[in-house]
Amino acid sequence: MRPKNFLKYAAILGLKVGVSAALLALVLSRVPLREAAAAAADMAPAAVALSILGYFAAHVINAAKLRVLLPGLSLWQAWRFTMIGVLFGLALPGQLAGDAVKALRLARAAPDVGEVTAAVAATAVDKIIGMFALLLITAVGLALNSGIFGQPVMIAAGAVTILIPVALVAILSAPLPAWLGKWGQEFAAWRTVALTRDALLRALALGIVFQLVSIASVQILGGALGITLPFTAWAVVVGLTSVILMLPVTVAGLGLREGSLVAVMAMLGEGKGPALALSFALLAINILGAGVGLVVDLAGRDKAPSA
Repeated sequence: MRPKNFLKYAAILGLKVGVSAALLALVLSRVPLREAAAAAADMAPAAVALSILGYFAAHVINAAKLRVLLPGLSLWQAWRFTMIGVLFGLALPGQLAGDAVKALRLARAAPDVGEVTAAVAATAVDKIIGMFALLLITAVGLALNSGIFGQPVMIAAGAVTILIPVALVAILSAPLPAWLGKWGQEFAAWRTVALTRDALLRALALGIVFQLVSIASVQILGGALGITLPFTAWAVVVGLTSVILMLPVTVAGLGLREGSLVAVMAMLGEGKGPALALSFALLAINILGAGVGLVVDLAGRDKAPSA
């Protein structure tokens, strides 16, 4: 890397570390830490273990979704690349960076240019479908909790619930611009073959199941901390927090995760201490997932060696 580029990236990383530290310090200054520690101390180990199991089960489902878009992958390969994405999503500033690394690693495993395009395109479409599934569930959760969030929010959520599937189909089937050239042609060819109506519906269904299992995992963890919310409210909590965590302004979501969870939980009438404890518990589980990603990354190969 050129010195100029290195200094640029170092400055960006330093800025994001500073933002993380500032946000985290602000949250910690406003949350009773003893209350958070007491809630964490009362967590039942069985509930924590079940939440972790749900976390990894969700990523198996997510891997199956990727495999729908890249059927040449085995489920093991799809899961391996998914966990590698988790690793770099935590290690690098921002979740989208983890998806970018996953796309590059999938492309490196592809034997020719056409399959390289398919790998990159599938990763992007996989992310789009996952986000649409998340927004859809969040919109339903908002609509079903109109008493908390207000009728205008309910109306907006209902409109979003209707528009999301329509917009998804439009985005994934719209004509591609000519300036993409050969890459655009190869992407269009992949889209024609891979994004059949059946494949799109299966991928969207798996995306919804992934989000539902992820929300259930968080609900179990929250219940262990004494946070009693209905599943639809947890859908809103997870949805809003996940969208905020996509902002590439902090490292590993530190500060953003804690601030957003404490704020949303306060809207729902929950204590700040348990909300902070939940944010740190979720971070710990993500670190565990990143550790698994590191192990499978070091233990395997992106591309089989030449004979």
